[in-house]
Amino acid sequence: MRRPRLLAGLAALAVSAGLLAGPATTAQADTSYQPSNADFADCPKLPSGTLPLLWNCISINLVEGQMKLGSLKQDLTKPVKITVAMGLKGGKLTLVEGGIKSDPISINPLPLPVDLLGITVQVQQAGQIKPAPILPKTIPLKIKLNHWLLGNNCYIGSEANPIAITPNLSNLALTSINNVPVITTTISDDAFAVPAVSTCGLLGNPAINSVVGLPSPAGANSATMKAVVRVKNYRLGQITGQYAADNNIA
Repeated sequence: MRRPRLLAGLAALAVSAGLLAGPATTAQADTSYQPSNADFADCPKLPSGTLPLLWNCISINLVEGQMKLGSLKQDLTKPVKITVAMGLKGGKLTLVEGGIKSDPISINPLPLPVDLLGITVQVQQAGQIKPAPILPKTIPLKIKLNHWLLGNNCYIGSEANPIAITPNLSNLALTSINNVPVITTTISDDAFAVPAVSTCGLLGNPAINSVVGLPSPAGANSATMKAVVRVKNYRLGQITGQYAADNNIA
């Protein structure tokens, strides 16, 4: 039997857990991603004095796509995981960060004076993630370039000057993987700027900036990524189906 929602108005803020058992559809998402308890391993601790029933942990897995940063085009060959909690604090929609994680992603050698075989990049968080009704409003990133000639602190973007992705959502759908409900969507943005690299070791920043075409102004860069989303309420547990229903995602 369906139970009444706690606060119907919270659905408009996309954080109402509702007390309805929202069913998942039977269609299968076309992705190699497999849902597991690890999706919620980084759910952050809630602010003191808040009600767990009014907070959701949102696990966003970027499973495929491409980013163009200056002249560098990079396929997303390893997943990037973004975890946030969103809910009400003092009557306002509030976000608490759980972090951004990715494994090193191999890229093609850059045309530099020294051959950098084995260079990899990692996507990391760079600043505060801002809330929005369905998914975060902005996702600030920095890209770490890994190679011994670049030192240990070679980055595109920084805490003070991040690559600020504004997720434009399309193809939102509720589906399932192995009978586990998930929300799939395409995240895209082509209006962000990309700053110059910093602290890039023996080769120096000018060489890499010249090759990659950095800094790169807004409108000259792009990101398109497929995301798989799961939602867990801090009191009720997994509520992806109901979260989709509350946000008119079918």
